[in-house]
Amino acid sequence: MNAAERRLITYTAFAHALIHIVELTYPALLTRIEEDFGVRAVILGAIATVFGWAFGGSAIPAGFLTDRLGSRRVLFYAFAGATVSLVLVGLSPNEWFLAGTLALLGFSIGLYHPAGLSLMAQGVRQRGLALGFHGVAGNVGQALAPALAVGLAIAVDWRLAFFVLAGVSAVMAALLSITTLPLRGEAEVVSTADEAPGKLAWALGNPAAGRGVTAEFVTPDSAGDAQPRPSRSFLLPLLLVYAAFVLSGVVYRGAITFLPTHLEDFVDKDLGAAFVTVALLTGAVGQIIGGTLSQRVRLERLAPVLAALAVPALVLTGAVSGALLVVVASVFIFFYFMNQPVFTGLIADYAPAGAVGRSYGFSFFAGFGLGGTGGVIAGVFVDRWDTAAAFLGLSAFMGVTLLLSVAIWLMSEQRSRSIEPEMVGGGG
Repeated sequence: MNAAERRLITYTAFAHALIHIVELTYPALLTRIEEDFGVRAVILGAIATVFGWAFGGSAIPAGFLTDRLGSRRVLFYAFAGATVSLVLVGLSPNEWFLAGTLALLGFSIGLYHPAGLSLMAQGVRQRGLALGFHGVAGNVGQALAPALAVGLAIAVDWRLAFFVLAGVSAVMAALLSITTLPLRGEAEVVSTADEAPGKLAWALGNPAAGRGVTAEFVTPDSAGDAQPRPSRSFLLPLLLVYAAFVLSGVVYRGAITFLPTHLEDFVDKDLGAAFVTVALLTGAVGQIIGGTLSQRVRLERLAPVLAALAVPALVLTGAVSGALLVVVASVFIFFYFMNQPVFTGLIADYAPAGAVGRSYGFSFFAGFGLGGTGGVIAGVFVDRWDTAAAFLGLSAFMGVTLLLSVAIWLMSEQRSRSIEPEMVGGGG
């Protein structure tokens, strides 16, 4: 990576970490908010779902804005909106006001991912590794959120955590308003001359090439010149990737909302937040390993393997207690987040030319928006039984994600077998 790419990764990583600190602060403070407002778990889960819908819902307009205005301006809007929203969340007098202000907060920070990921996918040549580092920063932010939020709640009050984050978000917005870093989508980093061979190599199944380009492949025209053309065969796998984002998002929102409470109930009341931090740090390790593997292994082959490893770990998270629960929850989070660079890479591979930002917008609407129903789904399980039942129920959604990953892989293998003879025949 050159110096500009390293600066781009570093700057975006800090922004990503802050987004996920903000996102995880509400789940980390769930028990204290419940005690303050005196509401049931299903209501708190429903509020998490409202937040998730807003978080994902703003991803679609964010994708279009990113393609039209560039990443820097969209990132500025995200953190400026978060500043105002965080102050209002901290001032919430009841659960209804809290739901409304968290929705506003979710909408604001939901602008981030299409802009940030589009920037990384188009601005860095080693895309898989860059997405891995970006994911690590998000997981570190998630890991810091419980310790930061609970620490401030113990010292003063749960509201202070939101006020402190408002101040940090204001600083980030100010930096974005004056920064000179190249924060527009930087497709020029990968030269046009290299683009067509990369697409051909990717279409033939070479994992080392074509990872910085969109889903097109090259066929010889009648004059013998290689010309890129869009392939309709990518539409169905792209839709399956979106469906996997929805189901994976249900698991994410449900698990991340109730994991702090689950560890407090089944491990240790006072140390639950610390154990969440430990578990989420393993997700950071998973992100970097997943990003590294995605540079070497074809994404369609990697996704079902990682999903298959995550399913039993999630089942065990709902079945065991004590120190073993911390271990299996960490294993689940490790494999779950190890798959994130893989699926975000698939979006860039299958996205139509010139629409990477929009494609990320739709994918994060699917994952964070539609998948946000995981909060209320898990809340119903908690109200009816307990948090352990919620994790067992979420395992079914993870199982279907595995089936979708297998379908994407099978279509990829079939496509590779059909393209290679065509290319060989055309070249003759």
